[in-house]
Amino acid sequence: TTGENSRAMTQRELDAEKEKREQAAKVAVGMAEDMIKVLDKDGNPLAVKKDIVETVKEGDSAVEEVFGSMTKAKIDEIVQECETNKSRGNDAFKAGEYGQAILLYSLALDKSDELPDKDSSINGSTDGDKTEQLFPRDVVLSNRAACFLKLGQHEKACEDGKKAFAINPKNVKAIFRQGLALHAMKQYQEALPVLAKALEMEPKNKQIKQALHFAEVRLQQDMRKRMEG
Repeated sequence: TTGENSRAMTQRELDAEKEKREQAAKVAVGMAEDMIKVLDKDGNPLAVKKDIVETVKEGDSAVEEVFGSMTKAKIDEIVQECETNKSRGNDAFKAGEYGQAILLYSLALDKSDELPDKDSSINGSTDGDKTEQLFPRDVVLSNRAACFLKLGQHEKACEDGKKAFAINPKNVKAIFRQGLALHAMKQYQEALPVLAKALEMEPKNKQIKQALHFAEVRLQQDMRKRMEG
């Protein structure tokens, strides 16, 4: 199928298509065998050598169009461009060029929207497992969140961290950066469960422990001020 309404085929649909191709192959082989039967002098069929009948193989062309109207070659082309901008963004971050890194990460994310798994990645996982992605959007979102934190753009950092964790609930950096952003915005009540979740995922992480402790202290201080006021 082609057009805007094309969608990624489910595993069940892929299995069904594969079964159909296998059945078609069997039928084709049977027809070929009937057509080239060799008879002996008495009219009885002789055994046909295996190399006479060429079985129908499942070639790349049969499975190339996996995601709606987009071919594997096109998917690979888009993913490569995304990976290039992601890598350049990482280099910019290491050099302290956070604005440039944000631009490059954004280019990678915008390009990844052209991939046929966009909707499933945006919606994220519903069972707590990592969503399979053609391109690791959660990593790029988490990296961009780190850049926003460096530049003091905490709301954007929080948003990116939250999106990244929704896509991949195993991305501890994503939820940690979301917690740091909430802490920076003085939303200690909201930051505590987020940082606690991060610590649950990495109990030995000293940075997370420290951030959680600071959030608890600041929350207590805020509560005292409110009571005194």
